[in-house]
Amino acid sequence: MRHLPAFSRLLPMLGLSLALLPGCYSRSDMKSEDGAVEVPQDVPPTEAPGAVPARTPEPGATPAATPNAQALQAVNVFLEVSGSMEGFMPKTGVGGENTKFQQHVAQFLSEVNRTTAARQKTFYRIKERPYKDSYQAISGTVRSGIQQPAKSTDIPSVLDTLMTNYYRPGTVSVLISDFIYSPKNAGAIPYIKTDIADALARSGEKSDLAVSVYGYTSDFRGTYYPALVASGKKTNCCDTEIPYYIWVVGPAAAVRQFDAALLEKQPAKQAHFGVTYPQPVYSVLSKFQNKGSWYYGDAGASKRTADTYRVISVSEASAQQPVEFVVGLDLSGLPGQYRDVAYLKQNLKLQGVDTDAKLLDVFAATTQTKASSGPESKFTHFAKVGLTRQPKASRPLVLRLQDQRPSWVAQWTTKNDAKPAPKTFALSSLLDGLERQEGEKRPIFELPMTLQPAE
Repeated sequence: MRHLPAFSRLLPMLGLSLALLPGCYSRSDMKSEDGAVEVPQDVPPTEAPGAVPARTPEPGATPAATPNAQALQAVNVFLEVSGSMEGFMPKTGVGGENTKFQQHVAQFLSEVNRTTAARQKTFYRIKERPYKDSYQAISGTVRSGIQQPAKSTDIPSVLDTLMTNYYRPGTVSVLISDFIYSPKNAGAIPYIKTDIADALARSGEKSDLAVSVYGYTSDFRGTYYPALVASGKKTNCCDTEIPYYIWVVGPAAAVRQFDAALLEKQPAKQAHFGVTYPQPVYSVLSKFQNKGSWYYGDAGASKRTADTYRVISVSEASAQQPVEFVVGLDLSGLPGQYRDVAYLKQNLKLQGVDTDAKLLDVFAATTQTKASSGPESKFTHFAKVGLTRQPKASRPLVLRLQDQRPSWVAQWTTKNDAKPAPKTFALSSLLDGLERQEGEKRPIFELPMTLQPAE
């Protein structure tokens, strides 16, 4: 969120208390364009009854048994219209040219306005403070350009306002911005993480808080303002695409529902913080790429459809006669980040007790598996496990997907954005502020199985 040099710079040093900021809006400053104060509705308790408390339900639970918060009630969309955003939304040229941002965001706003996934949709422009707007007006701004760009915006103050006035069960706040954090001097940069974390906790700790970040790039036609003012602005920019982002902020269940309904339709870079997901459906598959001497050990296995098996009984295993089996995973309920095969290969782990079982491969469903008459047709991904040592007794085996920050965040981060590039100033530090400081991250899911010797 950069500034126009024609105006006085309103951002404070990042280390200062937000409550003392001159020129920044406060949590009670939500106004309409004509100056009338928009009084928020009575805010109910922030924790939704039945909100998902952890990423993974108890072992053996099914998605249907996973607790869930109430249905998505309301969506509040905030579009930044400061000077640094003009290049994404240039005034329509003689030839009717538009940017990728204009095409994408106009379509996204239309989908939000028309969706039946939420009962209430409200739109705002973020200038010096958020102003309530109509869908038609905000869509017109995206298509035709910003008529009166804002003096400045401040990311912590925006997040503070969203958390204080709009954080409630079944509601998400959607923020569209370039997310440029523009401190007055380089000495404030180390405090970016702290200021973001403080802003999210300003109105009290929210145990179910979640944020999804979606990153895009667009051609940019206008004046480019680096985060550090000393770098100087660039006119007639740019020869490269510039990043912009959609942040979805709210209770975990509401964020998950909004993501699935509105943001999984188009390719984007993704990073998710605090979002929880039901346990995926999974099963060991005995007739799909299996090898060696083993069989289903589940009670009544021969009388059931082979799609929910979790016990592997090994008759014999050695280096000369290894055992291999495949676990089918239905990851269709997860966002694209966690369905990406490269991410899975790096972060899906197998943990066992008193066994040499190893995860040999992870791969996605193919046209052939989808068309199969076997149980493999029900799964989106597969994990192949191999072992060369027969278990001496019944032992647990767990497939666990670790929650790790995707590599694109580091690739899109720069410490100096003086030269326009498809990178964002201090992006990693910005997202550091979204991480919960509660020790080791919870896994996205854990899928328990049992390894045992044959009877």
